Amino acid sequence: MQAHLARIATATALAAALVACSPKPAPIDPQHIATKINAGLPKPYVDGLVVQHAHADGKRMVIDIRIPFAAAAQIDAAKLPRMREQEQGDLNIAACTDADLKALMDAHYGVSRRFLDKDGKTVFEIAALKAPNCKLVGGTTP
Repeated sequence: MQAHLARIATATALAAALVACSPKPAPIDPQHIATKINAGLPKPYVDGLVVQHAHADGKRMVIDIRIPFAAAAQIDAAKLPRMREQEQGDLNIAACTDADLKALMDAHYGVSRRFLDKDGKTVFEIAALKAPNCKLVGGTTP
């Protein structure tokens, strides 16, 4: 019986040592990811919009998308809910399929898209939130 307990203790100690020696994942560097995204910007988006800039803001990555042809007051407010809904779906997919955005989300960073008018005023912002299995739940901010 003591020999059996000694083997269990040895196996437990060995398992603990292996866990302690396991390589830890590299830390996420949001600024590096923003720099990588910005290397390809500005770039056309949809319907004349332009992906302009990405930056780390605390525990979230913010991607600015410019609406270059209109000031906020000129944008039809009745169309905003549909735009938000469509963009929310697109961002949720991107946060699950883009390797950099997924890495941020896995490290508990948020990912947001902020839509700016031609003068830089925020029209609306959306944020992706995801579960560990990459089934996404969207959140919006006005």
